[in-house]
Amino acid sequence: MSSKARILDAARVCLRESGGLTMAQVAEKAGLSRQAVYLNFPGRDALLAALQAGDSEEPDLDAALSARAALGLLIAAQAHADPALAALTEAPAAAEARLARCRLVAGRFQSEAALAPQLSVETATDLLWTLTSPAVWRDLLARGWSGERYRSHISFLAASALTR
Repeated sequence: MSSKARILDAARVCLRESGGLTMAQVAEKAGLSRQAVYLNFPGRDALLAALQAGDSEEPDLDAALSARAALGLLIAAQAHADPALAALTEAPAAAEARLARCRLVAGRFQSEAALAPQLSVETATDLLWTLTSPAVWRDLLARGWSGERYRSHISFLAASALTR
């Protein structure tokens, strides 16, 4: 197993065991020096962003044939994410990446002339940001929702809210 993989595994264990992590904790769990951890990840935010990116499949929204297909990919990726980890790892870099994906989908609806006339791309982005929040997924999971139920209902809700 590579050092990077060992570091990511150790970070997941730290988050699940204690709800937080330091680079020193990760190094100890991985059996590596702190320097080795910093060689792979320049800081805690980079490590948290890598964890979140690895635990939620990065959807290829550009490859989607339509805005609705891109929306489906965005929400399906969230439904596969570990909500406990996502709630702890909404690091700035990961949050920016999720916001960019939401903006891309909103822009696709606008470019297809399918965006509801009362919405701007920014408002549509904010609505998608909220609907795909790790907190929403975590809360629905706590209510007994499956990933498939989340994907189906949040996709329906988002498409209904965003489109003409």
